[in-house]
Amino acid sequence: MTYKIKNLCALIFTDLDASFLNKSNFSFGNNMNITKKIFNDDNFVIFNTSKTFIELNYFFQQQSYDLPFICENGGGIYSPKRYFNTAAHTRDGYNVIFESTKINKKISKIKRAILQIFGEHCTFYNDLNDFEKQKFSGLNEKELMNASRREFTELIIWKSDYENLIKFNDYLHTHDLKIIKGGRFHHISNNINKGISMLRLVNEYKKYYPSKKFVTIAIGDSENDLEMLNCVDYPCLVKSNDSQTFIKNIKSSNLFISDREAPEGWEDCVNQAFEQIRRQ
Repeated sequence: MTYKIKNLCALIFTDLDASFLNKSNFSFGNNMNITKKIFNDDNFVIFNTSKTFIELNYFFQQQSYDLPFICENGGGIYSPKRYFNTAAHTRDGYNVIFESTKINKKISKIKRAILQIFGEHCTFYNDLNDFEKQKFSGLNEKELMNASRREFTELIIWKSDYENLIKFNDYLHTHDLKIIKGGRFHHISNNINKGISMLRLVNEYKKYYPSKKFVTIAIGDSENDLEMLNCVDYPCLVKSNDSQTFIKNIKSSNLFISDREAPEGWEDCVNQAFEQIRRQ
């Protein structure tokens, strides 16, 4: 399939786990080859994920390929130097487009209170031993080390009901924090999300490539993708157990839902989005 679109350039923002990658074994199937085809046809793919900078940098090193990316649910935005040369700061060979405030100091100040008030309802992921971390995450030792080096989010395992989650979120709001459900964990963060950071990066593309006309696509599977999905022209959901619970919150009439799970469902989403664009 060709991904060239006459007079348009597609910006494809994609989640990773259970969207680009299989949720259980983290296989990406043929998706990296498809990504390269998309780039060769003058479009862009941007990873927008809860994974850390270290995880993504390691992934790209393994693939001998790199892409712009948004990590930790909007906490940081980075691009290879060949895309934008206007960044004031760099990090491990990437231009730093944006970084949120680091969260560790905030968490350390309120963690004891959280455990006193909500300790029966949640467990901090970093308080688990390595065996328990591997059990919950499905990651090996090296991957676990990379995933634990978080800067903008704190992972917790929520063990209670939605009513108590609302109370916990209200408590976090008093400290300018919030909680959101991901595919495997709940994430505490500053007031950031995938949608806000996605729009920030879209504006960078528009500034740096003023002659291009852009169309936006987002591919996700879980609740922490919602803001991203509601900010694009063509939102796509990869089939998953989580996706059915929040479909009603996606506003676009262009929504597509794949019949297959990741990684094949990701290809279905990409192909359907391009078909829709060509029809309109």
